[in-house]
Amino acid sequence: MKDAKKMLEKNKIEKYNLISLPTIDLPPEEADRFIDCIVDESVMKNYARIVKMKKPQKRIRHLGFGEGHFLYPADNFDESKYKKQWAHNRITLNTSKFRGCAPVYDDDLEEGLEGAAYKNHLMSIIARQTANELEYAGYMGDTHNYNTWCADRIESKLDGWRYIINNSQSGDDYYNSVCGAAHIKSACLCESGADCASGNEDPDAHFEMAGMIAEQSVNAPYNLEIKYGQMLKNMPSKYKANTGLKNMVFLNSDLVTQDYLMALENRGTNLGDRAITDGDVTRYHKVPIIDVPLMPTALGTAPDYGIVGAGAYTDAMLIPKNNLIMGIQKEIKIEPQRSAADECTYYFYTMKIAVGVENVNAVVFVKCLEHKC
Repeated sequence: MKDAKKMLEKNKIEKYNLISLPTIDLPPEEADRFIDCIVDESVMKNYARIVKMKKPQKRIRHLGFGEGHFLYPADNFDESKYKKQWAHNRITLNTSKFRGCAPVYDDDLEEGLEGAAYKNHLMSIIARQTANELEYAGYMGDTHNYNTWCADRIESKLDGWRYIINNSQSGDDYYNSVCGAAHIKSACLCESGADCASGNEDPDAHFEMAGMIAEQSVNAPYNLEIKYGQMLKNMPSKYKANTGLKNMVFLNSDLVTQDYLMALENRGTNLGDRAITDGDVTRYHKVPIIDVPLMPTALGTAPDYGIVGAGAYTDAMLIPKNNLIMGIQKEIKIEPQRSAADECTYYFYTMKIAVGVENVNAVVFVKCLEHKC
């Protein structure tokens, strides 16, 4: 068997190409490149803010005006009207360490692939898998035993976006004292009326009809209720003002998007025809609807309806771009371990990840949403 080092030299593999023999602490430019590869493979790459962290902890501070007024009539203005205290809130990104291992087999090196090509191929494979696992954990992770993740799952080491949003009301761990709480709606609840199934009535419901993203009344005049519209209505106006609406996206499973399109198709109108033939990005009132294939579609159990495998529900949310945060520490380490028995070299990857939501008040979240399989 050929010596691994000679084979690496034969294939002209550079020092920092992710498969060199010495332990590698990737320099900043290589760490940036690897992080960019991860982001490129993620569906949410354009809708979550990637923070490249230099240290294990990063703080994001919010400063707000708070209560009271600033302007007063001149003849009623005195020292008691001075603004002496500001509202403030702090988000702390704390990274968790994760490790993985990828083999480089001697036979692969003997195929005659050039170093750069092999490097890019390996990086792409690892980045794709890493992106999928981080996106799922970033959404579904929780450290509070809500989903009872096994200790060997990375979801058990961080609170994901879903958990943060659903625990952001006043008094909760992730409440934002400057901006306010997230706007959480239940699609399985409906306003009492002819179109509300028995058992689903709720005086605080925000939908006339429970169920899927688009539901049509069985009673004349057979109105079609599309829940995207109610989500837009529940987004505070201050976030939609000026060009704010152009910066927003709906995020949901592709099954939810298909339910919406099928509802349009059934209308038998020009809009329905375009839903079938238009290859453009699906939108509702000019807001893009983004398919997130890794968003779970088998959730259940009240009140948060977030237990994996406990039902057939899914989620949808309206959010400004870059409001979700994923922090990746730039200290990425790669360590080799030669195995003569396996005729390969194993490369161990170590990276540190954190997630957060910058402004939970700018999130409209719909849970227990039904979908067709």
